[in-house]
Amino acid sequence: MSKIKEYASLCVSRWGTGEFGGEKLGRPDPFTVLSDETRLAITVLLCLKGPLTAKQIADELELSPSTILDHIKKLKNAKVIREVENIKKKYKRERYYDVDILPYFIDENDEISRRIGKYADILKNTALAVFEKCLDELSKYIKDTLMAKHGITLKRDDVKYFIWLNLLREIDEYFYEKGVLKPPLKTPKRHFFYLGLKRR
Repeated sequence: MSKIKEYASLCVSRWGTGEFGGEKLGRPDPFTVLSDETRLAITVLLCLKGPLTAKQIADELELSPSTILDHIKKLKNAKVIREVENIKKKYKRERYYDVDILPYFIDENDEISRRIGKYADILKNTALAVFEKCLDELSKYIKDTLMAKHGITLKRDDVKYFIWLNLLREIDEYFYEKGVLKPPLKTPKRHFFYLGLKRR
């Protein structure tokens, strides 16, 4: 197996939320940029061993530095990687690169889920009770809505999900207001992007 395939195969999850690119932002989106196996391998390598120079990346992936620099430019434009200062650099002109996304190992995510499980259980019971109250509250109102004119009722899964999303949006707005969370569209990149990796 080539080094590129080896590193790229370690990525098992790519996801995010917000605005990722296009004409409005004037940059490519990370999903499209990381669909290229070499760029994905560079990103995974930086997740595991960064910060690194273009030459160090090229040596590890057995590619020419010029090829790596072309990919680095595209990754930087998509806000997947960034140039960083490295106090250990030997020469002033050396440029080091690191990821500009949130990487995690799948087993770390599993452990985070395990550790917050007891709190999630409390929230699940509370959320279920609140959601059922919401459905009860809306049972009469829904009958006079546009969806009802098309024979759509509160029993449909898509209607319930629509209501659930509205409830989640209310919670999000409250957390934003309290400063607990910051919405991705209010950040300089206008998105949050995550890369899930398995261990070598």
